[in-house]
Amino acid sequence: MGSGTTGVENPVADKPAREIEREIEDVRTRLDKSLAELDRRRHELTDVKLQIQRHPEVLYIAGGVAVLLLGGVYLAVRRAQKREEPMEKARRFRRATHRAIEHPEKVARGDAPVWEKIMASVGTTVAVAVTKRLLDRAMPR
Repeated sequence: MGSGTTGVENPVADKPAREIEREIEDVRTRLDKSLAELDRRRHELTDVKLQIQRHPEVLYIAGGVAVLLLGGVYLAVRRAQKREEPMEKARRFRRATHRAIEHPEKVARGDAPVWEKIMASVGTTVAVAVTKRLLDRAMPR
């Protein structure tokens, strides 16, 4: 009984030990160089100052987005505070009263018609089905 598969030659058995050692050393050297390059790239990627120097436009865009978001939050808070002032409440009440006098049929609407309820349920069902299908495509199992 021989060791190995019949008809398959062992390429390592035909080579001298020195040649195999040289090949192993070459592979190790290439691997070391690759790992060193990956490590260098990792350091560059996580160096924030270097990335800002290389890509200043990203910093400008991020700053602009932050300013817009903070400005929107500020305006929303300011508007909410303004709505609570007595004069603003009085203005809103006057406008609402005026609308109620002008269009009394729009003041207190009854139950929605049947066709509107059906359309709402169909729309909701379609939206759920489309969303589910998009999520299934985006996140394969």
